[in-house]
Amino acid sequence: MKNMMSFFRKNGFYVMALVLIAGILAISGIAGYVSGQSERNQAENAAEFKDRAAGTASNEAKSAESEAAVADEMTGYNADLVQKILSMIENGTLALEDFEEEGSMNGTAEASAKDAAAAENEPEEAAEDEPEADTEEAEMAGNVLNAGYSSENVMSWPVRGEVIMDYSMDKTIYYPTLQEYKCNPSILIQSEEGTDVAAAFSGTVADVYHDAQLGTVVEMSLGNGYEAYYGQLENVDVAVGDTVRQGQIIGTVSTPTRFYSIEGSHLNFRVTRDGEPVDPLDYLD
Repeated sequence: MKNMMSFFRKNGFYVMALVLIAGILAISGIAGYVSGQSERNQAENAAEFKDRAAGTASNEAKSAESEAAVADEMTGYNADLVQKILSMIENGTLALEDFEEEGSMNGTAEASAKDAAAAENEPEEAAEDEPEADTEEAEMAGNVLNAGYSSENVMSWPVRGEVIMDYSMDKTIYYPTLQEYKCNPSILIQSEEGTDVAAAFSGTVADVYHDAQLGTVVEMSLGNGYEAYYGQLENVDVAVGDTVRQGQIIGTVSTPTRFYSIEGSHLNFRVTRDGEPVDPLDYLD
């Protein structure tokens, strides 16, 4: 015992130093072990996370494929075929033979093809009907023109009003505005400005012109050598070549020209046969 005590007294410093060094080494080893273990755990966790992520993505892809397959099976539709039909509809083309190899979508493709064919045929049928209607109208107009006017027909009054100046080709009559006497190849029918003027008989518009005394005049060929003239007009609604039916509005009564300012607003109505004036009152109802 005494020897040990003597030994520690002589060599105690060295012993303590050795013990301290051993303790430091022990602690360092333990810390290294713990640190290595922690790094291994982290690496393992990271690897496990990656595996789980990859597995989830794979499962989602498989799930999407499975859902698509189930949807196709439930609906009976093929996604590629649907896309093809949509593209063809956008392009305006749809043919049943395009789907024969792909299969029919529960008859939808066939029905769509039939609808498309029917839609294409409808404009053609409508176009075929239009010429028939045009032909009928042309025939009706032709019948009117071919029949023409005859003495057995009766003209209707183009406007209703008082005759303020009679037809007179056998003797002269007085014109108040002009303050002179001369023959009158027409009749003047008093009418307010803006009054509608109707065709006295069916015919074709031969001319529309302006005359200094009569204003705007519409000349109509009635057939069989008869012609009718409507003067003092405005708002003329017909043109040369138009076929006009009896009673159809051709214009309105205008303000009288300066040659008829005293007579006032009126319609100047004249009828000729083979170019010679005749009394319109003999032909009006």
